[in-house]
Formats: sequence, structure tokens, C-alpha cells
Amino acid sequence: MNKKKGSDESNDATPSEEEIQENPELESSSNEEDASLEDKISFLEDQILRLQAEMINTQKSAQNDIVRARIFGLEAFMKDLLSVIDNLFRNLDFKTEENTIPADGYELILRELENVLSKNGIILLDPLGEEFDPKLHEAISTSSDKEKGNNTILSVAQKGCTLNDRLIRPALVVVNKIPH
Repeated sequence: MNKKKGSDESNDATPSEEEIQENPELESSSNEEDASLEDKISFLEDQILRLQAEMINTQKSAQNDIVRARIFGLEAFMKDLLSVIDNLFRNLDFKTEENTIPADGYELILRELENVLSKNGIILLDPLGEEFDPKLHEAISTSSDKEKGNNTILSVAQKGCTLNDRLIRPALVVVNKIPH
């Protein structure tokens, strides 16, 4: 056997072409190694393809879960609102030609609605008498009332709304401005 000297000495695991020609046993072991490596490569490529497919399926499943959560996320809220709607229709049943619907019925229904909203993280802002806060209120007008403090909200044209402490709509208010 002829061994090459120099840089090829460290590569004892891989036989040279001369060595393979001189020793046919080396050729068959080399072919077996090549076949084994090709099998490993084929197996790993198959694993990669399977993992990619699994990742794509997981992404699609997550996207479907998000869509379902958006669609059905309001289900509990709607169930709570149905009792308010039922009470509104019941209140309308009391109306006759000579009798209008009593305001007390509407007040009870509005309180029930506010309870349903707050139970679901929705708070109506009614800042009457509070100090003006530009983060929560939008001034639509000013007025001058010396009996009230400066920057006090005198009236509310439209209630504001927050959802889980995030402002959805500012309250539209009239603010007291006392000239100096």
C-alpha cells in the first residue's frame, strides 16, 4: 500500500483512489459508506420536509383560532345584552294610546345596560362636575359660571367610553372658563 505523505496523512478515514484500486475491499466499504450517507441525507431531507409541513399546519391552525376568537369572542357579551334587549321590548309592551312608557322603566334598563357593559370592561364616562381632562374629554364649548371652579365640566353633550382602560370615545363636554 502506498500512503501519501503531507496534508493527506490526517485524512486517514477516506481512502485514496490508488488505495481503492489496489484493495477491492476498500471500494465496497466506500460504496457502503456512500450509501449510508445518502440514506442519512435522504432521511434528514424527509424530516425537514415534514417539519416544514407541520409548521405550516400550525400557522394555519393558529390563524383559524384567531378568526374564531374574533367571531365568537363577543358571544358572552351578546348573551348579557340580550336581557337588556328583552327588557326594552317588555317596557314597550306597557305602552298604550293614552299611556306613554314610564321613564322609570328606561332608567332601570339603562342601569342594567351600564352593568352589562362594565362587566365586560366597557365604562361609560359621564364627567359632569369633574375637572376637564383632555385625555378623556373633548371640549365642544366653554361657558362662564362664577359659582363653579375653573375647568369644571358644566354639561355633557355625549358620554365617553373606555374599553379596559383604553379610551374608545372622548366625552363631549362644555367646560367652565372664568375670565381673569
